Amino acid sequence: MSFKNIIGQEVPIRALKNLIAEDQVRGAYLFLGPDGVGKRTTSMEFAKAVNCDGKKGDACDLCSSCNKIDSMNHPDVFIISSEGSSNSIKIKQIRRIIYQASLKPYEGRKIVFIISNGEEMTIEAQNALLKLLEEPPENHILIVTASNIEGLLSTVISRCKVVRFSCLGQDQIQAFLQRRGIDEKKAILFSHMAMGSPGRALGYERMDIITTRDRIVNDFFFRKTALLREGTLNEEIKRDLKTSLYMLLCWYRDLMVFKFTQDKTVLLNVDRSEEISPYSSRFSIDRLERDIATIMKTMVYMKSNMNPKIALFNMAIELKGI
Repeated sequence: MSFKNIIGQEVPIRALKNLIAEDQVRGAYLFLGPDGVGKRTTSMEFAKAVNCDGKKGDACDLCSSCNKIDSMNHPDVFIISSEGSSNSIKIKQIRRIIYQASLKPYEGRKIVFIISNGEEMTIEAQNALLKLLEEPPENHILIVTASNIEGLLSTVISRCKVVRFSCLGQDQIQAFLQRRGIDEKKAILFSHMAMGSPGRALGYERMDIITTRDRIVNDFFFRKTALLREGTLNEEIKRDLKTSLYMLLCWYRDLMVFKFTQDKTVLLNVDRSEEISPYSSRFSIDRLERDIATIMKTMVYMKSNMNPKIALFNMAIELKGI
C-alpha cells in the first residue's frame, strides 16, 4: 500500500507529500478526524514514505524498509496504544518514548512514534509528552491520531501540526467495499450504516452486524421488555456492547432524520426503511431527542466502566418512559 491507495483523503495526503518533497518533515503531527477514516493507515504510510529506500516521496512497498514497517518489524517505527482493560495510554508508555527519542535511528532516516487514539492518554501521560513536544529531536517524528480533540490537552494540541481527516461519501465507501469483493447489496447497506467511515464499514463485513442490530433494536425499541428479562444482556452483546449501542443510536437517528426529511435515501438502516417511516410519525421530536440523549449517556457510562447490566437496565427504563 502507499498514499495512492488511501481513499477520500486527498487534502491531507497532498499536504504530507508536499512536506516530504520539501524536506520539511519534522516535529509532531496531530492526525485529527472521525474513527475509521484512515488516520492510522496514513500514519503508517507516512512512516514508510519518510524512510523508504526509494526516496521518491511515497512508499515503494518493495524495499526492505517498507516491508519491515508493513510487518511491524522496523526498529525505528513504534506504535503506542492503550494497554490492558483500562483503555488508556499510561505515563510509563510515554516514558519509553522519551527514552527511545534520546537514541539515534538504528537503520532508518527518522524514528517515527505513532500514538494511536491519543485522546486515550492519561493527563499524566500527556504532561510527560510535553517534554518531547517542546524539544523534538531533528531526526524523530511524532504522530498522534485522535478522533476526539476534547480528550487532548490544549498544550499538546498547540505543539502539533494539525492534519485534518474527513468522512467519506456513501458512494465512495460503497465503491471501496465492492472493490474488495463485497456484494452490491451488502455494500450499499454497510456504506449507509458506516456514516462516512470505511473502517467501520469493513468491520461490519467481518461481524454479523445485521443480527446484532436487529437483536438490540427489537429488545430496546420494539419490545421494550429488556429490563424484565435476565437473558437480554447475552454474551454476544457483552462482547461488543459499544457496537450494539451504536446500532441502536443509528436507529433512533433514522427516526429523527425521517421525521424532518421524509427521505428514505438518507437513512442508515436502508434495509428497514419501510418500518422507520411509520414509526417516525409516532414519536414527538422532544421524545426522540430525549431517547437519543439516553443512548449517548449510556455509551459514556460504558467508557467509564460502569456495570453493563445496570447501564442497560437504566437505559431500558428511560426508553420505555417509566
